[in-house]
Amino acid sequence: MKRFKKITQVFGISVLTIFITAYSLQAQSGTVRGLVQDSESGEPLAGANVVILGNNPMGAATDLHGQYQINGVPAGTHTLTVAYIGYKRIEREITVEAGERTIVNFEMVHETVRGEEVVVTAQSKGQLQAINQQLSSDKISNVVSEAKIRELPDFNAAQAIGRLPGVSTQKSSGEANKVVIRGLSPKYNSIEIEGIKLSATGSSQIGVSSLENTSGNLNNDRSVDLTMVTPYMIRTISLFKSLTPDMNANSIGGTVNMELREAPSERHFNMLWQSGYTAKSNTYGNYRAVLSGSDRFYNELLGVYALVNAESYDRDADNMTASYSTRSTEISPNGFPPVRVSSVTMNRHIERRNRYGANLILDYMLPSGNLKAVNMFARLNSDYNDYNQGLDYSGGDINWSFRHGKNTIDQQVNSLKLDYDLGFMSTDIAVAYTSSTNKLNDSPYYSFNQTGGIQSNNVEDNVVPDSLPHLVNYFGDSTAVVRSVSLFNSTYQEQKSTFKGDFIVPFNLFSRINGYIKFGGQYDYQVNTNDQSTPYAGLSGANNPGSIQYRMMDSLASNFDLESNSNGLFPAAEFTARDDDLYSPFLNDRFGQFYYAPRAGMLNNMIDYLHGNPEFESAGSATDPGGWFDGPYQRLANDYEYTENYYAGYLMSRINILKFMIIGGARYEKVTSEYFAYNARDRRNPQTQVMYPVTAKPENEFWLPMGQVRYSPFGWMDIRYAYTQTLARPDYHQLSPKYTITQSNQVYAGNPNLKPAEAFNHDVNVSFHGSKLGLLSIGAFHKTIEDFTYSSSFELNEYTKEAGLDSIERFQNPGPNPDARITLHKYINSPYKATVQGLELDLQTSLWYLPFPFDGMVFGVNYSYIESETRYPLYDLIADYTTRPPTFTFIDSSRTGRLVDQPENVVNSYIGYDYKGFSTRLSIIYQGNSVSYVGRYPQQDGYTKDYFRVDLSARQQLPWQGTEIFLDITNLNDERNISAQRSIDGFTNVQNYGMTANLGIRLRY
Repeated sequence: MKRFKKITQVFGISVLTIFITAYSLQAQSGTVRGLVQDSESGEPLAGANVVILGNNPMGAATDLHGQYQINGVPAGTHTLTVAYIGYKRIEREITVEAGERTIVNFEMVHETVRGEEVVVTAQSKGQLQAINQQLSSDKISNVVSEAKIRELPDFNAAQAIGRLPGVSTQKSSGEANKVVIRGLSPKYNSIEIEGIKLSATGSSQIGVSSLENTSGNLNNDRSVDLTMVTPYMIRTISLFKSLTPDMNANSIGGTVNMELREAPSERHFNMLWQSGYTAKSNTYGNYRAVLSGSDRFYNELLGVYALVNAESYDRDADNMTASYSTRSTEISPNGFPPVRVSSVTMNRHIERRNRYGANLILDYMLPSGNLKAVNMFARLNSDYNDYNQGLDYSGGDINWSFRHGKNTIDQQVNSLKLDYDLGFMSTDIAVAYTSSTNKLNDSPYYSFNQTGGIQSNNVEDNVVPDSLPHLVNYFGDSTAVVRSVSLFNSTYQEQKSTFKGDFIVPFNLFSRINGYIKFGGQYDYQVNTNDQSTPYAGLSGANNPGSIQYRMMDSLASNFDLESNSNGLFPAAEFTARDDDLYSPFLNDRFGQFYYAPRAGMLNNMIDYLHGNPEFESAGSATDPGGWFDGPYQRLANDYEYTENYYAGYLMSRINILKFMIIGGARYEKVTSEYFAYNARDRRNPQTQVMYPVTAKPENEFWLPMGQVRYSPFGWMDIRYAYTQTLARPDYHQLSPKYTITQSNQVYAGNPNLKPAEAFNHDVNVSFHGSKLGLLSIGAFHKTIEDFTYSSSFELNEYTKEAGLDSIERFQNPGPNPDARITLHKYINSPYKATVQGLELDLQTSLWYLPFPFDGMVFGVNYSYIESETRYPLYDLIADYTTRPPTFTFIDSSRTGRLVDQPENVVNSYIGYDYKGFSTRLSIIYQGNSVSYVGRYPQQDGYTKDYFRVDLSARQQLPWQGTEIFLDITNLNDERNISAQRSIDGFTNVQNYGMTANLGIRLRY
């Protein structure tokens, strides 16, 4: 604390000195500001490089509005130049007076070839915007420009980001929803809108009906689902791969910042309508409607921009998963111990997604600044049915389940931002409120099974699932029975208030060194809540007429006209669905056919009948089990409230000297939090469940030094290096103070003592650029990450206590068997370092300078090679129970592997062609294999197979001004997502979702 106070005092004195020095220097200098725009269209040119020439040039890049400002310009006559790739360079002589602002605007003209006028096509314009904005950034970054977003066939923001170098995506039914940056999972990246970090959308593992699994592990991480964000809201997307001290450091992969559209000069309207086709379900009826309008009032001081969108589309998919068990320790010819298929699950997923959004953006131009209010709301409604068929090759049963759900995910941003120039200092002050909600209410779940339907004794070692369907014998609907019904409810919400202040003081020393000193801070107050319940009933029958279970089954039979079999169970034939589409070939029946699917109507009525009926509430003692379980454990086991206070402050400086730009500084971050949850007094006795509250107060703080340098030896080349330190704070559920003991003495525990992971990052980037070349950049990066969080499991005894993993005492009592062997599943900080490194190449060019027909061609390709290495902490306990007392040997069996979600190779490529009013683009996305799952042993590991997708888009302008028709086709080659098991290459996951095509019309006025 003393050290912190001392640093604060030094910081305060330094800031005061900066103010005094800057104010005195301002009296001897002036400010140059203005607008850079296209001479023909009048559109502002973002990323233009405006420089005052001299022994030590001074300059600035234009912002998204085409505006620039150069502070601290010495009084006198200077030569001002502006450069923008694809346009002619302009030089102009200006006179600057001390203490005054000099306004200099530029209208730029396109480059010419052989004295002929060049027509810049739509795709070339998007490419030029992205290149210039990327080059003008003071960070290592990649950009998707406004014009480029309009040309892409992407259905949401995640798909657009996924085309940048080093980025891959995670998918849901074929639609990208989260981004993986440089091989680091979505939770390790930051997603922002207008510099405000979005709230995490969260997700939860839906529990099944058995009491053993209702405690299902939550997966409320820090990632953001971007499915609900339509690209038509977005003006530009920037991916920052190196950070500066003025940015939130909780981002070890990268930071994505999306700037939203706002009102340009004059009145404008945009209308779009499209309708589409989904090949998987062979349905036509997808649609998207977008309406936006803008205008400026009061002499164009006040700008108003509004947008609404509504979309509906089919996301049906056939998905499969498979699991494997290790058979022995003997090594097979393939170099691994033999494995055997444990289970195969077929999932027929039927889903309709509806997306809604709205923007209202207000900006007011002040004499020396701007006041801007951003309001964004986006919603995704997902109405789905999941029909599952599970083939239990270990136990010999066929299992079916059905779930219906209506999942709603909301994302909201409200911010107010003031930018103001005081002459000797500029300020940027922002207040914001962000929230996200992930809600799934009244989602019913039903399970069925047929015993003895699989010849499990004939399953052989090292045989892939494709060879096993002949071992399945379906005996008919009358032999399958209903086993359980449940009702799942979950509401996850994150709400955050943000207060930020940034202050920039420019300086110009001896006409040789110029730049600025920047300082500021941020405070976030955040509350995360999770409310989840899973009441259920087991329909297992009963022989005792006086028991709750017997009365419940008898009442269901009489009220719903059901006939039970000789064992008192309800045959599945009573609920068979008659929809032929549900039984259509599943992945061409390569893995077996889909035998049974239930209809939901009567089952839903059964749940309504049981739910809230006190006659069938579960009994309070083990002598009368059964009924509808809706007690404290079903309602409180996964509830929690997490409150976080985030404090940050920084001091940094940017210095321009000769051909160098140097940025250096440090950021301080501190988090204090409080976690409230519930523990079950004794989960092992479901009849006497008692819940009690538990709390924890995790906290952490860091000093993070950072530095970057850019060297521009020539006008067509720059070299950049960055060193940064960044963080990855643990997921919310990982910090939980609660633990749960299951009936089989498996303990699932959080860990409030987890430390954030800290990354030490090195980035190098070399760029070559020019009007004919476009952009060629070559980059390399290396990250060393400490204290990664991992899930570990081990049996507890005195050895694990000595190793500092955990003690057995806190889980032994109370319980029916204090001497029972307990296996603990717990999150820990890895004692081993992880490394991530790679190469990135990016080429963007057009052939505008060649004669027809080549002058309409646009080309781009980026390639990323990524590799990672970490040790997964795994622990084994060898027990010898033949001795008295038993003897134990503790073994650290940690092993090395890649990080989960890290692909080795990523390629994004496109080739486009424009001719007059016609434009077309063929895009290719390739993602190499990545680790999808790390098992306890190498033969249990899973990996994704290579993914290769082709998209096509085409545009045609119509004779009416501002009107065009367009066609977008995604997944033209019908690619699937496939994951496989390591040793025998049997699949672990298959997702088949097919092609989608959309035809639409757009009017711009």
